[in-house]
Amino acid sequence: MNNGSTQFAPVSSAVELVAAPFADPVPVTSQAMIDRFDRSLSAQQWMMNDPGRRDRCYGVLLLSGRAQIQLRQGTIEAKAPALIWLPLGETQAVSVTAGADGYVLSVADDLVARSCGNPGGGIAGAAGGGLPLRFAADTVHVVSLTDGDRDHALLSSSFDAIRSELMHNALGASVVVGAQLQVILTMVVRLAQGVMEQRHQHGPGSITFQRFLQVLELHFREHWNVADYASTLGISERRLGSAVLRATGKPPLTIVHERVIRDACMRLEQSPLGVAQIAYGLGFRDPAYFSRFFKRYIGDAPGAYRRLRRAEERVPDNTFAAWP
Repeated sequence: MNNGSTQFAPVSSAVELVAAPFADPVPVTSQAMIDRFDRSLSAQQWMMNDPGRRDRCYGVLLLSGRAQIQLRQGTIEAKAPALIWLPLGETQAVSVTAGADGYVLSVADDLVARSCGNPGGGIAGAAGGGLPLRFAADTVHVVSLTDGDRDHALLSSSFDAIRSELMHNALGASVVVGAQLQVILTMVVRLAQGVMEQRHQHGPGSITFQRFLQVLELHFREHWNVADYASTLGISERRLGSAVLRATGKPPLTIVHERVIRDACMRLEQSPLGVAQIAYGLGFRDPAYFSRFFKRYIGDAPGAYRRLRRAEERVPDNTFAAWP
């Protein structure tokens, strides 16, 4: 591999955003970028560990060659054809061998969350037999593909469609990109061995508990109460409470709050956004209430927690690639 990281111009950098009455409220080109690597004569590398890229998830479609992914803890390798999904805060660097062919996609976690958690957006809710897309998006996956089969072709089409939308930035581009993200994450759920089994990390539990975890991944940012979860699952609050208590030793509301806190900690550690913006992204209407909620569980206010964790890292930024 070459000594320095290859510098890439993002596909969307040449796009001029034109004011229009029906333009997307948040331009998708500020939330997603994609690079097409096509049989370069030298190895290529993307660095993702600087503060400006801490709010990103990454997808790699490896059509030929090999890839190496440096994570916060450890390294994984993949051989083409393969689909690699890397959730928020996990990725330090992605490198591919000379002659490799494929795509590297960078997506803001907020866009991923909207693509995963929109019950009216064509993906059925968890209680209706829907797919655990948010759970898949929060997990590292390396999925082997088969050259020329239907799944391989569908993924190639999805990555290429995202690239085209980001290049042209036409009306409704964010809708198209979000739909393609749903396709990519659906393929992760379909193809990754053990994806569903990983959801048992809290213990074997019951079917009711597993369904609760699935609904929780879809709605924890909406601040549902226990009655909302029970109603969606079609059971009583008492039955839900018993199932969760047997599986975890904790009441459902504690599990909900812990999920919110886990996401808050990740965002505070990895995202460049301010505390107020993080609070709004987590569904809090009042940043001051978010601060009190966070301090009650963690013991420090969000700003103090962020400063402490950043001070512990103190890792010099040696990145070169122009990625968001």
